[in-house]
Amino acid sequence: MMRSVNVLSRIETTVLALLVGMGTLSAQKLSLADSVKCWENTQVYNQLYKSKQYNEAYDAWKTVYDLCPGKTKNTFIYGPTIVEARIAKTTDAAAKEALVQILLESYDKRLEYFPEKTGFVLSSKAVSLQKYKPDQVKEAHALYMKAYEADGYDLPAAAFNGMFMTGAQLYNSKDYNINQVFEVYNLVSEAIEKNNNKLNTELQVFTDKIEQGGVLDEKEQKDTARLGRELSRYTVVDQNIEKTLGPIATCEKLKLLYDDASFEANKENPDWLRRAAKMLQKERVNAEGDVEDCTELPIFFKIAEANYRLEPSAVSARAVGKLAWSRKDYAKAVEYFEEASRREIDPVKKADDHLKIAISHQRRGNPSAAKASALKAAALRKNWGEPYVLIATLYGSAEGNCGGANVVENKAVYWAAMDKLNYAKSIDPSVANKCNRLISSYQAQLPQKSIGFQLGVKDGDRISIGCWINEIVTVRF
Repeated sequence: MMRSVNVLSRIETTVLALLVGMGTLSAQKLSLADSVKCWENTQVYNQLYKSKQYNEAYDAWKTVYDLCPGKTKNTFIYGPTIVEARIAKTTDAAAKEALVQILLESYDKRLEYFPEKTGFVLSSKAVSLQKYKPDQVKEAHALYMKAYEADGYDLPAAAFNGMFMTGAQLYNSKDYNINQVFEVYNLVSEAIEKNNNKLNTELQVFTDKIEQGGVLDEKEQKDTARLGRELSRYTVVDQNIEKTLGPIATCEKLKLLYDDASFEANKENPDWLRRAAKMLQKERVNAEGDVEDCTELPIFFKIAEANYRLEPSAVSARAVGKLAWSRKDYAKAVEYFEEASRREIDPVKKADDHLKIAISHQRRGNPSAAKASALKAAALRKNWGEPYVLIATLYGSAEGNCGGANVVENKAVYWAAMDKLNYAKSIDPSVANKCNRLISSYQAQLPQKSIGFQLGVKDGDRISIGCWINEIVTVRF
């Protein structure tokens, strides 16, 4: 009997030592029974969480959350997913509300026991507040701003999306004025740009390795996939924000914000100049599918030149390039858009710079250089139709310059143009309306079948177009 008691005592002593080592007893002064209960329920919710049985994990998780919340950070890392799963399964309004309160409280308790990653936790709470209490816009926005104060640009994409969306809601409810909503936009857009540049820089290492004939190992493949996912998230957020910003940042409203008086007050302030130049250059797609911006406002000229003088950068070079456009100095525009591209890290913005270079060459009457630059833009940004639309317009303007010996060969450029337009809308539905209008226009220019018959040309024949076009097209009368 004495031997059995000694064995049991040794087991309890071992368990006690284990629990003290884990911090359960020493940090929270739990009894041995509660410590064992805490340990057992931690194992239960961990296993259920890992098997994605989130709702089933709730009871064990809640026991740990109430009894020993400081035992492990996983209680707070896994907590939101587990509680939200229970919320989704709960139909009773009062019970659902109680669960929402537990979810929101869990973020505060996490910071109490594990105070690191303050900004991330606060922004996560703000996301949950937006989701479950959509009427508390001010509170959610305040949390986002507090998260930004804590962690700056080092926040997830969802945080910046929520920060701007709540700011826009406050503007629409007249709790924010135009200056305040633009201040939020500037913070968010700069954060997105910084994160995009950081992610693109990291991704470029792997891209260079592949282009040099190397093979990525398993870890590098996972890192490449992760970086791609993060970039996609920021792209979606950027698109959401631009869509929301459109009705707010009209040229009429910007004209009130950026005038001679505000310029004089800020002409030596590089931050103000940079943000003003970006806002006025911001492109929007109008009802006809064409891109427009606010660079025609007279104040833009002063802002662009002052910005480039104080802070040469991709943004300021781009602004001066647009300024050169307005003055029809397309050679100078090419120079500045090329500088913008050299300074730019983000491949999407780089692609846009090359498209602007292509447009500048087109306006200078150099279709060969325009096509080359458009192809560079297309290579940098996959599934973008605009470069191919530009190439189509170049082809459509080449009748008589890049044709052949007869009228059918001369007009073959229209088939080449239509091929590019069909390809553009197949990869990018956003350009479909523009492509369809151009296709209708080019179809009207095609030669009659009877003319082809006289020249011995029939449907399905292949015609080679030389010159700078260098395409082979299929005859389609």
